Amino acid sequence: MNKTEDYNGCRYFKGESESPYTDQNKTMLWFYESVWIIEGKKYDTGEYIAYGLEDFMSDDGIPITLKALLFNRYAKGSFSLADAIIGFKDFYLKYYSN
Repeated sequence: MNKTEDYNGCRYFKGESESPYTDQNKTMLWFYESVWIIEGKKYDTGEYIAYGLEDFMSDDGIPITLKALLFNRYAKGSFSLADAIIGFKDFYLKYYSN
């Protein structure tokens, strides 16, 4: 990664080789953003849209592909994707609202 790459949409990853954060959640978000950048800002949005999240914070400048990745990772520990929606929204607002 070099510093001239486009990190639009990232709140935590700015091209560093290691996370500058000590907070575990911010470090996790930094990691997921770095993966999203490395993978070419691509992620399947199917489940994100299927669970009605397409319009969630749609005007906040964070691409839906990154939100879909974050939702998938957040939901990993839930009983189901449907069970994760409310918690994800709260988590997302805590770490991504301005």
